[in-house]
Amino acid sequence: GGEYGPSWHQAALKEKRHKAFEDFEAVAADLIAIGVTSPSRLGIQGGSNGGMLVANAMVRQPSLFGAVVCEVPLLDMRRYNKLLAG
Repeated sequence: GGEYGPSWHQAALKEKRHKAFEDFEAVAADLIAIGVTSPSRLGIQGGSNGGMLVANAMVRQPSLFGAVVCEVPLLDMRRYNKLLAG
């Protein structure tokens, strides 16, 4: 997100993280609404932090996506500091 500057990036951090999920879902919904694709043909993929993004999209708006690939996601943020991953 660096191309939009620090304020854009910081607008979706910590307690405002949901804004990133909402933006992602809004783009998917718009692609469907304007006829670019349909839910059955729309797939999403993300790894690491992107895995958290697509996992949230899958749980929050499952009707938007026909396929989800969630790779090495960081999903357990409450216990993240206790994970043994390097």
